[in-house]
Amino acid sequence: MANFQSIHSTRTGFGFWLQWVCVTVLGFLISLYWIEIGFKPDIGLMQGAIGGTVVGVAQTIVLRQRLPRSWEWAFATIVGWCFVDLLHVGVMGWVAPRTDATMGRLYYGMLDGVQVGLIVGAAQWLAIRRSLSQAWRWILGTGTAWAVGLSCGWIVGGILRLKTHLFLGEVVGLAFGWMMMGVLSGIVLVNLLNSTELEELEPSRSRPFK
Repeated sequence: MANFQSIHSTRTGFGFWLQWVCVTVLGFLISLYWIEIGFKPDIGLMQGAIGGTVVGVAQTIVLRQRLPRSWEWAFATIVGWCFVDLLHVGVMGWVAPRTDATMGRLYYGMLDGVQVGLIVGAAQWLAIRRSLSQAWRWILGTGTAWAVGLSCGWIVGGILRLKTHLFLGEVVGLAFGWMMMGVLSGIVLVNLLNSTELEELEPSRSRPFK
């Protein structure tokens, strides 16, 4: 039987999910003070570290309500975004695609998004695996969330840029993408927190391997 660190007994619901979405988007917006949205070659390791720090710390503010040692999340998020660049995937959370074609943005958004999500999600899994049962689901959930979020964000950004002829449209599109990522990853996180709580309330149940 696995040993799980204790989480707070208050059932996690809509309020926590909404806070998660808000701090995720807010973290992205605050990061724009230091990071200028650009194309893939212009956004590198330094931007990944800065962005990962801001977003990771913002999310930790919410996570500390439910998880012990939540500071590990911020560190893992920084490491994850650095590895995204080191593995030559690209710091896509702050990147606008060069193509204007909607299908191209959809395809590459999903392709790049799932890679980003799996890498960052794997790093974050290391921070939560001792606290949440079936924490491996976070990796898959984050991969899906980023695939959907980035592709939708790039499509919205392309439409807005076409309509306004302003690069600001790409920034708004990325903000929308981060919101979508927060919405979907928040659902996964709430489910993980609640399922872990139920297992702790039923100690006689056999707990699955993480």
